[in-house]
Amino acid sequence: MLDRIITELVQNQNSDGGWGAVRSKRSNTEVTSLAVMALKTLPGEATLDNRKRGIEWLVRQQNQNHSWRLNEAVKEGSWTTALAIMALGDTAEHSERVLAAARWLLEQEGSKPGILAEIILWATGKSGVNQLNKDLIGWSWVPRSFSWVEPTSYALIALKKQRGRLAGTNVDERIRQADAMIYDRMCTGGGWNYGNSKVLDYALWPYPDITALALIAMQDHANQKANQESLQVLSKIALETDSGFCLCWAAICLNLYGQDHSQFQKRIEKRFAATAFLGETKTLALALIALGGKSNPFHI
Repeated sequence: MLDRIITELVQNQNSDGGWGAVRSKRSNTEVTSLAVMALKTLPGEATLDNRKRGIEWLVRQQNQNHSWRLNEAVKEGSWTTALAIMALGDTAEHSERVLAAARWLLEQEGSKPGILAEIILWATGKSGVNQLNKDLIGWSWVPRSFSWVEPTSYALIALKKQRGRLAGTNVDERIRQADAMIYDRMCTGGGWNYGNSKVLDYALWPYPDITALALIAMQDHANQKANQESLQVLSKIALETDSGFCLCWAAICLNLYGQDHSQFQKRIEKRFAATAFLGETKTLALALIALGGKSNPFHI
């Protein structure tokens, strides 16, 4: 099964060295970073050339300000910078490139609602529409926009892995505040939705992929009550999904927390046998990480 997944992932690589959402689609930083990370978990040199070409693609896509754009059609730096940092973080040749990118990431922060938006919400009596602490700032999908759980989680993983190299910066404060933001957004009873935990007094439900990603970002607080509650929620809701993508994230997360994730690995294999993940490169890469077991690139 693992060999078939590797074959599919390698065949999805574009001639430019990057990977797209599915075979032959435009290469992008998110998918290429995940593919490179997945191939790095494999022993031997069978996929060494594929890894090398993927790394070369990432290097070419870095902006002059050290950020990474989503793809060649987009010029502005984005949330994908965090994933590129993870993909290249253990490559000595690109050590300074990664450090410069981490410094760029530290300078980015999600925005608060503007004064006009605050006035409108107050005037319409809807100031409590989104129940969250607006003073806790994380990261956004693109610069100068609202903080979301997913890009904040990626940024936290990347920065926590590079933390020891960022002396003299505000890395500790940014991590502390982003940790607090993640906990502030936790759903009632545990787990995470994409943005908020409540809207108009209605509790939102957690999603397995976002819950797993937030827990991965907060793995250095593994014994916290919120983490343990959310692990239980993840184990439950992940068993209720047939999404290979969500199952992969759940297995990766539970493995990092030292939990038995064998039942999720079996379900991943069944989903691949039934659907081949519809050729989605991102899921193929995550499946390789979830099933390989040799190393986990999301370990902090």
